[in-house]
Amino acid sequence: MSKLPTTDSRKQFWQEQIKAWKASGKSQKAFCKANDLNYPRFGYWLRKLRKADSLSTDKLPSESAFVPVTLKTPSDSANASGLHLVLPGGLVIRGINGDNLPLVKQLLGMMR
Repeated sequence: MSKLPTTDSRKQFWQEQIKAWKASGKSQKAFCKANDLNYPRFGYWLRKLRKADSLSTDKLPSESAFVPVTLKTPSDSANASGLHLVLPGGLVIRGINGDNLPLVKQLLGMMR
């Protein structure tokens, strides 16, 4: 009476087959045909082993993927940079300074 293969030996067999398939560069179907393997069973073990791999703790990063972030509050000088002009109708022009004053004058002239 022949002894049935154990789960571990089947797992090892399919791990070897999947490793060979990846190295072959062939499609799953072509690899199974060339190696006389049951294609649906190959797919079953491929999914099963991938799922086991994704649940494995050794796949988790050893360090946190988060990085520390330091928030800075805007300084008073940053808040006071330029003038704000509030026009009737709610239009607001912010950041008016000596460098862009001609542009602001031109915009206001176009709005008349």
